[in-house]
Parts: sequence; structure tokens; C-alpha cells
Amino acid sequence: KKFVGVAIILALRRSPVRRAMGSVFGRIGEETPKHEVLEDLRTEKGYEVRRYAPILCAETPCDGKDKSNNEAFGRLAKYIGVFTTPENIAADGKPEAVAMTAPVMNTGASPEAVAMTAPVMNTGGKMAFTLPSKYTSLESAPKPTNSQVSLREIPGFDAAVFSFTWNTNQEDADNKVIEFAGKLREDHAKRIEKLEDGKIKFALNRYNPPWTLPFMRTNEICIWLSKL
Repeated sequence: KKFVGVAIILALRRSPVRRAMGSVFGRIGEETPKHEVLEDLRTEKGYEVRRYAPILCAETPCDGKDKSNNEAFGRLAKYIGVFTTPENIAADGKPEAVAMTAPVMNTGASPEAVAMTAPVMNTGGKMAFTLPSKYTSLESAPKPTNSQVSLREIPGFDAAVFSFTWNTNQEDADNKVIEFAGKLREDHAKRIEKLEDGKIKFALNRYNPPWTLPFMRTNEICIWLSKL
């Protein structure tokens, strides 16, 4: 409920009523990360391969569970200035409101597909807001005043992206990663990137506020691929 309340405030602050109504039907009006499509296999296999430019983001710890999601979203919302004074310090020494972008990213790791019958647990995860393109370096972005919020640059990367609709959560995403990785192995088995513990490197991207009609939502599972 708290997550919904914060998201409603975000929409009302950033846009007129017409744009807010458009978001009910899945319209995405926020700035999104820059990328180019290298392979479009959505019709044949349900995914596309993208090459992303470097991404600057504000992130905070999040294990993907509902309570952790609410708390993480709240910390990031305060950083950009949803609740009156932004919890950040800009170059001029004053707080600076930061525009909302899309998607909200949850990063974590999924077990290898060989463990398909085992429970899936997301450990060491993060929630992140990507920063607007007006910030060209970490030094130019407002510094968080909350010690649980940090800034990071994600280097440019290639990824296989599977899009889907309806409501989702981290448990659903973990299961989808196993399913999608199975399909991905048919074409890019050697390119799937993994973390040090051998788990697949991925992100759950969610583009819509809570009131968007479920069948018009845009969600993505983004699986990192090594560059050719």
C-alpha cells in the first residue's frame, strides 16, 4: 500500500491529469535508458538483443520481497525529491529535484537452469532508479544524503530482453529467468553472463505505476550477454 501511495504522488507531481490517465493504459512518458536493437527475435523466439549505453543510477539494497520493495522504493523516491525536500546535495550545495525515469530496476541472480526443481532465492539484490541523461557523470549527479542510497555507473552492456505484461514480483521474475534462459541457450548459450557464484546476471525492469491495467503493463527480464 505504501508503494502505491508513493507512486501516486510521483505521477501527480510529474505530469498533468491527461498524462496520469494515459499511464492507466500503459503509456510510458518517462525517459528510458538509451539502447540499440541488435537482433529482433520477438516474433520467432520472444526476445530481442539490445546494446545499452552506460547507465547512471541511484540504487539501494532490496531483497525483492514486498516489505523490502516498499522500503527501497521509498528511499529512492526521497532521493529524487518526492517528499518535499530531496534527500540529496547538488553541486551548489543545495538539494535538487531529480526527474523520474523508467524503468524501476530490481537486480539479482537466478540459479542455473540445472536446478529447475529447486526453490529460487534472490540474494544480494538492489533496486535502482536510472538517472536522467542530463547527468553525464556520477560527479554531476546530486549526492545522496541517505547512507543506504548510492550512485553507480553501469558500464555499457549487451542483453537479451524478454518483455511480458501483467503484475509481477521478484519470485515471478526468478522463475521466468530460468524459463527464458532455456530459450536463450538455443542461440547464445556461451554469451550468458554469470556472477562470481555462477548464477545468471539479470534485472527485472518494471515501467508502470501500480494503477496501470495489468494486461497493459510493460515488464522486462534483462539477461546480460557478453559482447561479441
